[in-house]
Amino acid sequence: MTEKSARIAPYSGYYNRPQTAETSPFTATGPETPCGEYFRRFWHPFLMTSELGAEPKVVRILGEDLVLFRDRSGRLGLLHKNCIHRGASLEFGVIAECGIQCCYHGWHFDIDGTVLATPAESQDSKLSETFVQGAYAVREREGLIFAYLGPPELEPPFPIFDTTTFPDERQIVPFRIQYPCNWLQVVENACDPIHNVYLHAINSQQFAAAFAVSPVLDFIETPLGFLSMATRRVGNMVYTRSSDIIFPNVGQFIGGPTGPNAAKFNIAATLTRWVTPIDDGQCHYMGYFNLNRVTNPTGAIDPKTLGVGKLGLIGQTADRPYVERQREPGDYDALVSQGVIADRSNEHLGRTDRGIVMFRRLLARALREQQAGGTPALPRVYPHGNVPTYTHEISVTVDQDAAIGDDASLLAFGREAARVVIETDGLPHAEREAEAARRFQMPAPEFVS
Repeated sequence: MTEKSARIAPYSGYYNRPQTAETSPFTATGPETPCGEYFRRFWHPFLMTSELGAEPKVVRILGEDLVLFRDRSGRLGLLHKNCIHRGASLEFGVIAECGIQCCYHGWHFDIDGTVLATPAESQDSKLSETFVQGAYAVREREGLIFAYLGPPELEPPFPIFDTTTFPDERQIVPFRIQYPCNWLQVVENACDPIHNVYLHAINSQQFAAAFAVSPVLDFIETPLGFLSMATRRVGNMVYTRSSDIIFPNVGQFIGGPTGPNAAKFNIAATLTRWVTPIDDGQCHYMGYFNLNRVTNPTGAIDPKTLGVGKLGLIGQTADRPYVERQREPGDYDALVSQGVIADRSNEHLGRTDRGIVMFRRLLARALREQQAGGTPALPRVYPHGNVPTYTHEISVTVDQDAAIGDDASLLAFGREAARVVIETDGLPHAEREAEAARRFQMPAPEFVS
C-alpha cells in the first residue's frame, strides 16, 4: 500500500495524525509583530463605559498591560501599567483632578503621560522634564471606550460608521463578550457564510428557517474589505444577505433572525462589531446593536439582553450547561473548540471557504504593505463625514416559474445588488437607500420614503 492510498483508507488515523502546528504571522498581535504593528494603526474598542468605575482599571490590549482611569475633571487616561519610577502598578494610583498619582512615591502623570510632579524629589529636579509615562489616546463613543496604540504622529481619524448615525429614530446599544481564543478564528467566522446553514439553521433554530436552504456564495471586494454574500431562492422569494468585512477586525451584519419576510432592499446593519485582541489567546467581541424600524421591525431584539457578557443570541457564550451546548452548539462552541490558536496547517479547504482564503490573502497583502513602510488602508472619510456600510439584504418576490433560481442566475442577482451598493457609497445614507431601491424598482425603507 502506498502512503497516499494509506492516508485515504478506512481507519487511517495513524496516517492522518494532525501535523505540528505552524506559527502564523496573522495570529500574533503583540508589540513588534507584523500583525501587531498593523493593528496598531487603527482604533479599537476594549471596554464598555459602564465597566469603568471611580477606581483605575487594569486592561490588556494587543498584549500590553495598561491602566485605564477617568480623572476628576472627567478625562480618560490610558497609561502603561507600571510606574516609570519604581514599577508600582498604577491600578493603585490616586485619581487627581488632573491625571493620576502613583501610590508609591507620588509621581503625578497627566492623561498623556506627561510627568506633572515628582514630589519626593528636590525642587530643582529635572526628572519631570526628562521622562514620560507611556500613554495612549482614548476615545469614548456610544457607551464604548476605544484606544489607539500606534505612533501618535500616524493617528488616523476616529471612524464614525453611518450605521450608528442613521436614522433619527434609532437606539444604539453597546455590548461586550469575551472569547478565550485567538482573534483570527472569530473574524474568519464572519467570512464563512455557509456555516449559517448548518450551525444556525439545520442543526438549530438560531436563524430563520430560510437559512437552511443552501445558498450561492460570492465574495466581492469593497473599499474597506469585502462583502461575504449568500443568495438563495426560498419559495417565491430570492434573498441575498451580505455581510461587511472591514479590515482588520470590523464586521457588520443584518437579517439573521428574520430572513426574507417581505420585499426589501436595506443598506443597514443590525450589528456593528470589532474583534479586539486582548492577547494571542483571548479577544473581545464587542460593538453596537443598531436598532430601528428596519433592523428590529418586530422588537424581537431586547436591549435588556445586551451588555457585558450578553449578546442576546443563543450560543454566543459559555453560560449554558455543557450538555445543552453539545445538543445545540453556537458560534462560541465552534470557535473555542478549535483551540486557543487554531492549527490551520491541518485544514482541508473547499470551494465554500473562498471567503476565508480572500481574508487571508488581503491580510497578507496589508502586512506586506505595512512592513514596506506603507500606510494601511483606513476607512475613508466621505463628504458627509461618515464611513459607509456595504452591509445589505435584498429580497424580491418572483413568479413561481421564474427562471431565477439556478446558481448562475442567483450569482448574477447578488452581484447586481452589490454593484448598486458599492456605486452609491458616496451618497448620504437616506439618499443612498432611496437610490438603491429605485434602481431595483422597490419601495424605499419606511424612514426614507
